[in-house]
Amino acid sequence: MSFSSLTRRFLCGAVAALVVADSATSETTSAPNDRANVVANGDFQKGEIGGLPEQWQNAAARPALMPVFRLEENDGRKLLMATGGGNGECTGYLSQAVPVKLGGTYLYRVVFRMSEDLDPNRNLLFRCVRPGVKNGVFHFRKLDAGWVEGTEKIHFPGEGQTKAEIQVFFRFSANGKAWIREVSLSQTSPVEPRWVKVACTQGKTDLDSCAKVLDIVGKAGADIVLLTEYMRGGFLPEPVPGPSSKLMSAMARKHGMYVAGGIVRKVDEPDRVFNTALLYDRQGKLVGMYDKIHPYSPENNEQGVTPGTKVPVFETDFGKVGIVICYDSWFPDVCQLLALKGAEIVLFPNAGHQPEVLYARSMDNCVRIVSSAWNLPYSIHDTLGRNILKPDAYRTATSPNMNTFKDIVHAEVPDSHVKILMASLDLNCSPSPAYNGGTMMSAPGGKRNRREQLYYLQDEIKQEINRWWDP
Repeated sequence: MSFSSLTRRFLCGAVAALVVADSATSETTSAPNDRANVVANGDFQKGEIGGLPEQWQNAAARPALMPVFRLEENDGRKLLMATGGGNGECTGYLSQAVPVKLGGTYLYRVVFRMSEDLDPNRNLLFRCVRPGVKNGVFHFRKLDAGWVEGTEKIHFPGEGQTKAEIQVFFRFSANGKAWIREVSLSQTSPVEPRWVKVACTQGKTDLDSCAKVLDIVGKAGADIVLLTEYMRGGFLPEPVPGPSSKLMSAMARKHGMYVAGGIVRKVDEPDRVFNTALLYDRQGKLVGMYDKIHPYSPENNEQGVTPGTKVPVFETDFGKVGIVICYDSWFPDVCQLLALKGAEIVLFPNAGHQPEVLYARSMDNCVRIVSSAWNLPYSIHDTLGRNILKPDAYRTATSPNMNTFKDIVHAEVPDSHVKILMASLDLNCSPSPAYNGGTMMSAPGGKRNRREQLYYLQDEIKQEINRWWDP
């Protein structure tokens, strides 16, 4: 089954929300015009130079931390300038209440430029909040002449008219400056679901059982299937192409699906072996490979496995995919790097693992994890950290209930102890597990704004890693 037909089938009858809200009570307010910018004076042209723009108010949790906001003239137009005024701990914002239509989706757009010492994820926050909705701009792209555009689609569930608050933050910079040219919020088309059917396995496999797995999930219309680490059932070095890679390629081409699995990859020149996961596309072509960064100690010491050095993210026709292998899961760095690079699904082939770790890795980085294991149950985790087979276990107190998955199917491989789990995941529905703190604290793609102080920690972490002696 082609991906386009799968997409049409899964999109029918469903609309995903980017944010979650409790059933909110509508407030009496005038209805916004469809498609119009509901932010008054969003281009900052009204107001006196040196003062605040009209329609905007400044606020700070502690007045002593209030940054400086004022209008400046540049190239014949007014810009909103923000700076810390010499206070490196500054945190404050300008705000404006705007009318929104419940049940509508809005495009939140900002255009700004900043001094080179600023980072928009640390020093600038563009928030949109109301009871039950906490969202903001997380996606930025560079424009000409140093300008930056940020956009985010925000859905307001419910019915009726209400108000939301637009907040423009400046924080944690004493002397850096930002110049904001535009803030807009306008109604737009809703975000459609992006369903992807994934499959994973449980139980020790060999090539014969792998072939059966691939036939079963291929006939079921899987978009991507993950086999285990050491998919042939043991430490059996082989080249690429070799027995495992040829099987994955052929079955990917036969069923028009992506296939990933783990092998012991042998390289002759120089003589090396790697614990490797391969990914093949729907045409049976090798998309790429990942070599395990953190081999288990026996792999290093007794089998001579060479650690990998790169953490790639692979582009597919449904989204971005990364891979971690077995013992990699015990360390936060590989999964964090994949998330920062934009991975939406992390494939986790393994021989065995600590199940609780996967809750943490998926929550930590707001990514989905698909796990195929020898000796432990298979699992699929959404961005909330939930195991889709036990969605109420290990939930944070503020995890929203959202339709991040559907169509769970269990299957067994004939004449084998191998089991299969399939489900569809919505890659356009990526709620944060820390929702009470808002998506300002944990956002899709690993933009972890709660890590404001990582700037101060990175040098010391590196120093401690390099110190091999006891203090």
